[in-house]
Amino acid sequence: MTPQTPTVQFASFAYGDRTPGDDPAESYHEAAKLYPSFAGRQLRGLTRTDHPAFLESMQRSSRRHPQRPRVQLPLAPADESRLADVLDARASLCPAPGSTLSLAELATLLSPYDVDASDQRRAVPSGGALYPLEVYVLALRVEALGAGVYHFDPFDRALELLAAGEPALDGVLIDPAIGERSAALIAITGMFWRSRCKYGLRGYRFTLLEAGHLMQAMSLLATAAGVDLLPLGGFYDFAFDRLLRVDGVNESIVYAAAVGRGAR
Repeated sequence: MTPQTPTVQFASFAYGDRTPGDDPAESYHEAAKLYPSFAGRQLRGLTRTDHPAFLESMQRSSRRHPQRPRVQLPLAPADESRLADVLDARASLCPAPGSTLSLAELATLLSPYDVDASDQRRAVPSGGALYPLEVYVLALRVEALGAGVYHFDPFDRALELLAAGEPALDGVLIDPAIGERSAALIAITGMFWRSRCKYGLRGYRFTLLEAGHLMQAMSLLATAAGVDLLPLGGFYDFAFDRLLRVDGVNESIVYAAAVGRGAR
């Protein structure tokens, strides 16, 4: 490649000779843009979010299942890795066949979405501190944790059991081999109205951006801990939503990761 090599940036490359006039991605991106002339109308939720009841509810932004069996997570061990070294070493790695994971390692990966009891904040940027994400764990071979589908309660630092037994991954991942090699899958869903109630259509963007922030934080922690982590976008949304028991409209899968520590 030379500096003169053009990058692929033409719609015709993706769509062929006939570019669609109703491209949904383009339509959404345009609809979510802000303009000074009508930003007030687009973000009218901003005027409603100073109410004390709303501010209080923002501090409880997570699903909770207190009636479910739960597994308390250990505190993440202290790590003295230099950030520059971790950034340099970070890579997307598919877990090795037969990989496993300790409960402490899993706790480390989930820790960026823990709630700080002192100010109710978390370690990832979030538009309006609304925290529209939910985190789930599909445990396959995690030491001291039975196989099953779990929801992460960030307020109690615990895993809530939604379904016991090995998760049925058939028809969920585009590459089934990834699931077979993983000790666990971490799934990130978006509760879109949690952000859209304040930011309108732009809140959908903020939800996706936050999922990226969270994935990068988990990826760096995995690198520091010597755990393989592969970010995943190759999944069938409806099947994944059904596995997580979410409706696919108000809450839906947006990102996932395959994790495990194996012999490399």
